[in-house]
Amino acid sequence: MKKIVSLRDVSFSYEQDLILDNINLEINEGDYLGIVGPNGSGKTTLLKLMLNILQPLKGKIELFGQDIQKFKDWHKIGYVAQKAVSFNLGFPATVEEVVAANLSTGLGLFKPLKKNHLEKIVKALQVVKMQDYRKRLIGNLSGGQQQRVFIARAIVNSPEIIFLDEPTMGIDLNSQTEFYELMEKLNKEMKITIVMISHDIGVITEKVNRLVCVGNKKVVVHDNNSKLPADEILTELYGEKMKILIHYH
Repeated sequence: MKKIVSLRDVSFSYEQDLILDNINLEINEGDYLGIVGPNGSGKTTLLKLMLNILQPLKGKIELFGQDIQKFKDWHKIGYVAQKAVSFNLGFPATVEEVVAANLSTGLGLFKPLKKNHLEKIVKALQVVKMQDYRKRLIGNLSGGQQQRVFIARAIVNSPEIIFLDEPTMGIDLNSQTEFYELMEKLNKEMKITIVMISHDIGVITEKVNRLVCVGNKKVVVHDNNSKLPADEILTELYGEKMKILIHYH
């Protein structure tokens, strides 16, 4: 099985505050991996370490078998940041321009589009069912529609893996249902590896095939989505006795 991300003995601190301690994690091709944990436990920090936005205090991180500091094939990776749906309503960019901004460092907002660029944009928007909104201003869309645009931006380079940070935050229940259907399509049909942070443990445990629990500076990985994390593991991670209760939207 192809290894896409590898963390070995990784630690991270903000000044003197140790957030993650000796983390070991591997993400393989085809994984649909959820990351859960209490607020402030280090979920987003873990994601940013894997994206080289943050650098570890110690340890080694590899992407596609390469040291992350030497990795250059960033077109293989898509990223949807936290609260992407809270886009500035007055920002004068169209859906097409927002997606185009991720095509390359040489093509940003408001630049003329070449034919091959436009084809990639249309294809990405078709995947998320937003092709009819190409010329709409991003700020005039609903939260769920905006999120689809940001996912299109993340997949426009045909990545092998996408990272999403709390992607269902701020969107309604219908949009959440459509979002998870889209994630399944990306993972199963388009063979894109997915790594997603979520606060909704009950839903995410039903969707993913691997679950990473972050807490008390550690991570615990569960590889079988038919078995929820044991109560004692949750207690260790969250610092109090807990059980998972599945709820359906």
